[in-house]
Amino acid sequence: MSSLVFLSVYPILFVVATSTTTSRTVSPSTITSPYSAPSTLHTTITLVSSNTKSVTIVPSPKILISDGNSSLVTTNSNISSVNVSNSQNNNSASYCSSCLSLPVALIFALLFSLTILVGVLGNAFVVAVIVSDKKLLFSSVNQFLLNLALADIGNLIFCAPDMAMVLLDHGWILPESSCHYLRFLQEYFLYASVLLQMSIGIERFLAICTPLRMQRFSTKTTLIVVLSMWSIAAAFATPYFISQGIIRVPRTNQKYCIWRGISASTRVLFKWAEFIVLYAAPLLLLTVLYTVMGRVLWGQSETIANETQQIAILKLRRSVVKMLIISMLLYFLFYTPIQGLFVMETVFMRTVHMPSWLRLLLNALSVMSSSANPIVYIMCCRHFHSRFMAMTR
Repeated sequence: MSSLVFLSVYPILFVVATSTTTSRTVSPSTITSPYSAPSTLHTTITLVSSNTKSVTIVPSPKILISDGNSSLVTTNSNISSVNVSNSQNNNSASYCSSCLSLPVALIFALLFSLTILVGVLGNAFVVAVIVSDKKLLFSSVNQFLLNLALADIGNLIFCAPDMAMVLLDHGWILPESSCHYLRFLQEYFLYASVLLQMSIGIERFLAICTPLRMQRFSTKTTLIVVLSMWSIAAAFATPYFISQGIIRVPRTNQKYCIWRGISASTRVLFKWAEFIVLYAAPLLLLTVLYTVMGRVLWGQSETIANETQQIAILKLRRSVVKMLIISMLLYFLFYTPIQGLFVMETVFMRTVHMPSWLRLLLNALSVMSSSANPIVYIMCCRHFHSRFMAMTR
């Protein structure tokens, strides 16, 4: 428990530590993640040379040295705009339209910390409830919910260091070898979360609209589907493990974990596939499936049912689908703003100018997408609600 608390307050500790050693204005490395975790962005870095001549960096996967002044030209899967400025030079250029003051940075550190803490504890509660009840554990939909909770826990845990470094604004301060692993794990759990959300929608559709087919959906089949989703997530996350590396910024000697050894065209092609397979397709598919399920369930009248048991089953299915619809809507509601920004800046290479605090707010919303499910379950599911109330007494 102590390690969990430390992890959740990680961003606050970093910002406070920085404020006690320097009096500079916090200029956050504003990030734009394509999927809920702080990952997959493109970098624009502005450096200030020793002769006060500013050098604006445009996305391109290489390093340029010109006129004796070192300038970094790169792309980053993780940071939409990294503001690298000379704190001793008043003429330093910055991409952000308004850098964060220390109080605002502390507010965001508190927001990220609370979100991560609530999300990890909430999803751990979901895991404990399902695992402790054999009847729940052997239900196909609950097996998907169990794995979704595990994916969200991983997503929240591995996004915490990135959020801390963003607010600290000292570049990559972890060991260089951690760049590959952290990027891979961020994307791995993020992609698994999206794919498992989609699998839950398909499972419920089969159970409600094609019950005869669902009878063949055994525990073994569920396990195969779950393992397939984790495998697909790993396959899509592997390029981050292979192509992410550390770049040192000349003069400041700060390090950044960015894309390396991959052409810009290849990266854009990969991002298109990532956007379609892991955002657009799941959103479209889930919208269609839940619309059909809603028409089937709410189109039936309880008075038509011949038996009390059928009425109870109908109400239960409505309750579960309502819970899953709310969960899906919140996920994409929290995630769509940052996804839109990601598409504009990473896929279409169009810079979107906005205040640094707004970019951080969009990233905070994306992190909340991994923390919202337990709250929805407790509010909408009688079993989770009763277990939660029993724990809080």
